Amino acid sequence: MLRYVTLIAPLLMRKGTPNPVRVLTGYMGAFFLTGFAAIFLLAALFTWITKTYGLDIAFLSLGVIFAIIAIGLTIMARVSQTIQLKKAEDRHARIKGMLAAKDDPLAAHVPDDVLTHPISQKILAQVEDKPLVAGVTAVGLGVLLSRQLIDASE
Repeated sequence: MLRYVTLIAPLLMRKGTPNPVRVLTGYMGAFFLTGFAAIFLLAALFTWITKTYGLDIAFLSLGVIFAIIAIGLTIMARVSQTIQLKKAEDRHARIKGMLAAKDDPLAAHVPDDVLTHPISQKILAQVEDKPLVAGVTAVGLGVLLSRQLIDASE
């Protein structure tokens, strides 16, 4: 039985993970193609505005377009950062509340320093996000450790 658990547990933990090289290559390719498309569209827009209205209006219009894009990206970055901080605070409060519950028999024995440590918070957040994988991993590690302890005591 131990042999089957040690063979199946790593497969369950790796289930659904894509090849990171292919994902990164796809993102980089899409990024470069989007960049080239934007350059060509801006060149075509600049050429059309130059022929229609003149060179000074073309530079002015592209400057306004770039300024609007820069302002939009800045606002998006600030909103994203605020959302991430809010999510981290909410997760911290949920985990703290979950562990401080009276029906949890282990929460009374865990010191507050351990609960507030950043590494513990990351581990508890992963357990909260994927409880099934965390349970399978805990069972597998428990079986392996108990097996090692039993073999060492004999």
